[in-house]
Amino acid sequence: MDYTRLLLEMKKRSDEEMLKMSKSYGLDFSVEEIRLLRPLLDEISMHWILTGVPESFISKVERILGQKRTNQLLEDYLNMRK
Repeated sequence: MDYTRLLLEMKKRSDEEMLKMSKSYGLDFSVEEIRLLRPLLDEISMHWILTGVPESFISKVERILGQKRTNQLLEDYLNMRK
């Protein structure tokens, strides 16, 4: 999964377009979740590839998606990096 592309596309797509796009990446977000996650896009840094995702950011995502779904998303991300 190309997360960089997905993140860039989230910034410029409508909620409905993003819903379709996220599903094409195998992500099951609701429109409401997309709206809540969108502001977090500005906090994401590519250097996290080397340093890991900060716990403070993970906590914000968990408040939106819940712990189980956030953990799965992070696991998918880590597997993509291998």
